[in-house]
Amino acid sequence: MIRLKPGFEHDTIAVEASGMIEADDYSSVLIPALEQALKDHASVRVWYEIDDGCRGVRLLSLWQDVLLGLFHLDDFRRIAILTNRPSFRRMGELIGLFMPCPVRVFHLDEGQTARVWLSQNR
Repeated sequence: MIRLKPGFEHDTIAVEASGMIEADDYSSVLIPALEQALKDHASVRVWYEIDDGCRGVRLLSLWQDVLLGLFHLDDFRRIAILTNRPSFRRMGELIGLFMPCPVRVFHLDEGQTARVWLSQNR
């Protein structure tokens, strides 16, 4: 499940993932938030926090993630991924290789460092 996290700048989409990440999480939460933010901003920052209780990602969710990246490739300014899980850390590092914007993976206890990094300009 993906839910929006409050308390971030207006040009930042902040989400927290827990349980099982489903394809519907993209269509009902992440994509509408991105489209709304892009009405006011040329590009957005993304805070993607994956808690320790996250059990995984459904295959269709991964496809949704790929499509989101392809259709909005130039719409992201920076992406911070926070997780302690090794598999999600590797996935975040892999995503960073293909994105034109800076992507950085942080441990969950590095939240303040991640916020500072995310707020920086290129």
